[in-house]
Amino acid sequence: MTLKQFTQVKMTVAFLLAIAASNAIITNNYLLLAIAIAAAALAILVSRSRLTEVMADERDYALGGTAARWSIQIHAWLSVLLMLVLYSQRNVNPAFEPIATTLAYSTCLLMLLYAFIFRYHQRVKFMAKKKILLLTGSIILLAAFVFGIRLLSGEDNWICQDGRWVEHGHPDFPAPQTECK
Repeated sequence: MTLKQFTQVKMTVAFLLAIAASNAIITNNYLLLAIAIAAAALAILVSRSRLTEVMADERDYALGGTAARWSIQIHAWLSVLLMLVLYSQRNVNPAFEPIATTLAYSTCLLMLLYAFIFRYHQRVKFMAKKKILLLTGSIILLAAFVFGIRLLSGEDNWICQDGRWVEHGHPDFPAPQTECK
């Protein structure tokens, strides 16, 4: 496959993924979206494995690394500033606090992920057993993710039961104003 054909495949996959995403959002079927994303990623990986031309050289990778580093740093600074503004305004609108918290944790996750991947490429790239180390690291990250979801799940929340909102635990926010079905 030539580079031009690969580019056309990527654009076609992106177009089809956009259609699937729109359809999934309209029909409220997010499982369809997850399947479409997985299929798109698989299609891109298979197409890239069949590519016979050079996609990039060392200069492109160096520029990409510099751009990624700058992007992460700028994103981190802007996220911290926005988080501080949202936290300072949480008395005005209580919805700002969970947004600020989510922004803070996602920025921390991005920085930790960057550090982990950087260390991997710095030290582990040329090790003989790098696949085992990568698998172990992936399992640890997955376990931390699952543990984090469980730890941060909505124990103190509002649950819809029999057409009305029922308190589950001790939520520190009022019941939703939307209709409970």
